[in-house]
Amino acid sequence: MNARQERVYRIYMLNDMKIIRNILMTVVSAVLLACSGNIDTSSVPVLEVSDTEIDLAAESQAVFTVTYNGVDVTAEAEIIPAQDVQGLDGRTFRPVAIGEAAFYALYQEKESNRVTVNVIDTAPVMKESAYDRHVCLVEFTGAWCINCPEGYDKMMGVLSKPSLAKYKEKIHLCAFHSDLEGEDTLAVPATQDVFKLFSGLAYPSFSTDLRDSGILTADGISDLQPSIMASFNDYPAHCGVAVSSSLKDGGSKAEVTVRVKSELATDYRVVVLVVQDKIKGWQKTPLYSEGQPDYSHSHVVRKVVTSYSGTFTGEKMTDDGRIAAGQEVSKTWTVDIDSRWVLGNTEIYALVLDKDRYVNNMNVCHIDGGDSGYDTIK
Repeated sequence: MNARQERVYRIYMLNDMKIIRNILMTVVSAVLLACSGNIDTSSVPVLEVSDTEIDLAAESQAVFTVTYNGVDVTAEAEIIPAQDVQGLDGRTFRPVAIGEAAFYALYQEKESNRVTVNVIDTAPVMKESAYDRHVCLVEFTGAWCINCPEGYDKMMGVLSKPSLAKYKEKIHLCAFHSDLEGEDTLAVPATQDVFKLFSGLAYPSFSTDLRDSGILTADGISDLQPSIMASFNDYPAHCGVAVSSSLKDGGSKAEVTVRVKSELATDYRVVVLVVQDKIKGWQKTPLYSEGQPDYSHSHVVRKVVTSYSGTFTGEKMTDDGRIAAGQEVSKTWTVDIDSRWVLGNTEIYALVLDKDRYVNNMNVCHIDGGDSGYDTIK
């Protein structure tokens, strides 16, 4: 090897050594940075689901699991729907509508892969319900409200129209009294929460099946009959409701049982009310601006039996609220009798709310020995 060749060889050797040295320094730096916490070489969270297809007719659900570097971190992760989805509760997805729903998980500000759950419904389409439709008509009123008696009279005028005669026994009125001015002893705590479900209302007002609403004075009364007819014609029942009640412990308690038989696999909640009719008490009226002492109050809600904690949503009758098609479920409540109630004029109302929290069907029985049974279409 001559001098020139030797010099070139040494240059190549020095360059190779520099390259190797730079690689080694890069590796060492990366290791040191990783150990010091300045760089994260861990993997992303992995989201898995117990079932990628759910059949609503089978009363099924999907459960999510999140792992991170092989460790289950589901409790610390957040499951997030990629679009608007109803039925996600923590790590459990209980769908209420068919279609595809995509989800991902978030753990330590890292986003997981996406999983898709396909929701189907193999239940046969119900063409006509076997159960008669009962409609709940709510009146919002108050003893302090000078216009409320007029609103009640207008409402009763609508209900007495010949066009509604065949529905007379299927429309159940219940009056929620408000204590806005601290002058109404018939008020219950739930009134304001039911009232707040609707916008643009004043006293007196109405709601049909907790869905439609309107004012009971001026032009608003014209909305009442169409809303009632819509409940009968446009929102058919898909469940039957039966309610019974019997007095216990020498008449100091009532045992109330509600049975629900579903024709569709869907979510339900139940609201149970104690409703008393013909209560004599104080009421402001146009003729008695200081209050009429012996005014007759009609169909007054005296107690919300089902659990109430600031929201008017009712109670589930199964663990997840879902009742399968053809399934019957029942639940019993014990009610303490208030000595102020006149039991001869007191009934139990059982309202079954659908997945949208509207009344799908209901039934009524007397508090003392009443048993409505299912009202099937004859």
